Amino acid sequence: MEGLKTGRIHHYLSDVEYHHHILAEFSQDVVDIREQYALLPWEETQEIARDLGIRHPVYPCTSTPIVMTSDLVLTLQNNNLAVISVKRAADVRGVGSVLERTLEKLRIEQEYWKRRGIPWVLSTELDICQERAKNLAALRTAMVSRELDPVMAHFHNFVALFLDKWEPNKNLNCILAEAAEALGGLSANVAFCLFGRAVWLRRLPVNLDIPINHFLPVDLVWS
Repeated sequence: MEGLKTGRIHHYLSDVEYHHHILAEFSQDVVDIREQYALLPWEETQEIARDLGIRHPVYPCTSTPIVMTSDLVLTLQNNNLAVISVKRAADVRGVGSVLERTLEKLRIEQEYWKRRGIPWVLSTELDICQERAKNLAALRTAMVSRELDPVMAHFHNFVALFLDKWEPNKNLNCILAEAAEALGGLSANVAFCLFGRAVWLRRLPVNLDIPINHFLPVDLVWS
């Protein structure tokens, strides 16, 4: 997928990784996102493994050590880095040889970043607000929909109308329909895309931690 902050194409191996990326994209503290970041030089992770008494991972059916990676390396506003290793909760909880081996590899990765004084955390789907991530993922399409660009002239009026039409118990479909009509009869799809952009651009103070869909009331969080 095309990164909103980086303009680069990002590749992820699971929904959990993708949701962590979405939250990092939305964060105002994050200015760059690099995924599957190689832990180089190659020899260093091998040295760390030896020091820890851990067998370094190798490419399947070979004795060649792999180039280890970190799932997400974030550049923050202050130009510092933060590293997130993303795993499914089931893969890092419980007992068993597979779990033990996973934790060993994480120890190598953790030590690599510790040597550099860079914060490293292990995060699972249980450590993030999954509802927020799902909402942002659903609304993210509006940010990459080039066909929406011609109607962006309505954007500021749409935001004002949305706030004017909003009521605590009015569902999203109703608010969008009223705002679209007031803007000269825009389609429901265009109104929803404008809504998505307004949320991502932080022009509408929507509570992202509860489900957002066409048929539910929208909860606005006033600061």
